[in-house]
Amino acid sequence: MMSPAEARSIVEALAIGVDPLSGELLSQHAVLRQPEVVRALFLASRALETALSRDEEREGGEAAPAALVPPIIVARRRPRALAA
Repeated sequence: MMSPAEARSIVEALAIGVDPLSGELLSQHAVLRQPEVVRALFLASRALETALSRDEEREGGEAAPAALVPPIIVARRRPRALAA
């Protein structure tokens, strides 16, 4: 089963235009690159972060700062416009 932290990492990768499995940039024409979809993905990421913080507080610990949530996969390829 996927943890909320893993889900947040995937959603955040998609929000910034990166395939979370391969690390490659998504096509400019992909539906996931549409402004409304990107905004929805960032909103979902923030909601998952809030849920993670609440879970931590309920367990008696301090909420983990966002920087401690597992990082997303970073794209391995540079966009063609930047490659030279």
